[in-house]
Amino acid sequence: MKKTDYSRTIYALCLDKEAPCQHFTHIEQAYRKTIPKIEVEDLLIASPQHPHKILLIDYRHYQEIMTKVMTLPIASNRYEIIVFNVEKRLVTEELISMGNLKGLYYRDDDKNDIAAGCKKIVDGKNCLPRNILCQLLHYYRHIVSHHPTSVSVDLTSREVQILRSLQTGASNSKIAEAHFISEFTVKSHLYQIFKKLAVKNRVQAIAWANRNLVNQ
Repeated sequence: MKKTDYSRTIYALCLDKEAPCQHFTHIEQAYRKTIPKIEVEDLLIASPQHPHKILLIDYRHYQEIMTKVMTLPIASNRYEIIVFNVEKRLVTEELISMGNLKGLYYRDDDKNDIAAGCKKIVDGKNCLPRNILCQLLHYYRHIVSHHPTSVSVDLTSREVQILRSLQTGASNSKIAEAHFISEFTVKSHLYQIFKKLAVKNRVQAIAWANRNLVNQ
């Protein structure tokens, strides 16, 4: 019987793994270990071989990468994510859409600190800035106070697909394009989803999905 691979490995998820990236090179040098580069399509090939993948993503390309991930038959939030090169403080909705976010680093952060954080994340720890932790804690406390218990929700397969698209931070137009439906149909699905989940907006729907769709 083949031995299951439980190793935790960091991969740099890129739009083009052949394109040079000075920021990534500096992080890799400080990490003192090769960080393999993979493109979005490689996730389908690498996924069965390395189920405990940690994705290192340059924030400048994050939205474009996640839009491409959304078109693949995989759950993007199954992977732990480290985002670097962030230019400014992110709004809560964007943080929630990042799913299993384990580390976040700003453009001016020292590359040695980023490398040290990556090693901690490989060991199973979280390395998020204090302001991000406070931001998320405040949000989830609000969610828990308004939704103290889990509710059994009967979502259609299409509604689950739409929810997963929301988790990537995709706009209505991007969702419509990915699923070959109109924006009007997307809005109709969102209305039904919000109603079934008893939530008021996309942020709350994403938070529900992050709690309940991780292993589905």
